[in-house]
Formats: sequence, structure tokens, C-alpha cells
Amino acid sequence: MTIDYDYQNLEVPPDILRYCDSFVLDAERNNLRYIDCVFMHMGEYGNDPQQLKEIRERIIPVFE
Repeated sequence: MTIDYDYQNLEVPPDILRYCDSFVLDAERNNLRYIDCVFMHMGEYGNDPQQLKEIRERIIPVFE
């Protein structure tokens, strides 16, 4: 997947796509919520990239 940012195409890393696929379950990849997830984890909002990577790698247990 590529995103347009300031008229440039940026390649989105696969780990960000996997995270946003699982985090935003009911949204297509062209949905604003999904794109917002991608932009946030690409660091476009000024967040710390290392902290975002730790969030993506954190395992959240699911209890039945």
C-alpha cells in the first residue's frame, strides 16, 4: 500500500498494515479510520516512531 503525502508516494511497511488491519477491523483500506491509523503509525502526526513500534509489537491477550 502507498499513501500520498505532500504529493509524494510513501510505501507503508507491512507491520503497520498488519497492525491497522487488526486494530480497525470493520474498515476498508480506503476508509478514513484506516488511513488515520496508517498515518499515525507512520509518525506523520509527530508521535515517537519507537514508541509506536512498541505499541504495534505489544501482544494484547484476548479472553473468552
